[in-house]
Amino acid sequence: MKKVTIISCLVLIAGLITSCEKETLEPIESAEFNQKIEMQSSKLEEEGLHNNLDYDNDGCPNEDDAYPWSNMNRTVKFDYYTDTEVENYLVDCGTTMSDLIDDLILEMNYEYGCKTMFSEESVLIIIKDQDRVEWEVVHRKFVREIARLTYRWRKDKIITRGERTKLYRAAKNSSVPNCNYNDKV
Repeated sequence: MKKVTIISCLVLIAGLITSCEKETLEPIESAEFNQKIEMQSSKLEEEGLHNNLDYDNDGCPNEDDAYPWSNMNRTVKFDYYTDTEVENYLVDCGTTMSDLIDDLILEMNYEYGCKTMFSEESVLIIIKDQDRVEWEVVHRKFVREIARLTYRWRKDKIITRGERTKLYRAAKNSSVPNCNYNDKV
């Protein structure tokens, strides 16, 4: 029988390998090991837990998660400068309030005319298309959409009236749309 080499690695949430250990098993041990692995795999498959990875640790397996890499900031932020100080709650399996707001911000930035391009040196360049709608019009639309989102969250008892007010005021005072906002905060 062949010797079996097992490499066990400690993996962080972000998927970075931090340390590895190498272990070589003798043929007798490897047969026992293979039998144990097969038994554990069959138990996991029976329970439906075989591939239930959760990259962002939000409690929703990646296969059911609309945002496998959710924005897990402690509070909701509209841009780099506007922290609402409202807790970033889960609104659905795998979806935080910040995930939905980030999508809305990207949509407003696109509507405003922000375009992301890469140069030959793979440097991120953000440009503004001059033929797009004026900033004030898109900003008002953003504030209206935040009002709709927060109304739904308030109605579903996810946030309080005070938190809804904070989110609305922060949206109104934010710099969205902003062509320099191209990633999750």
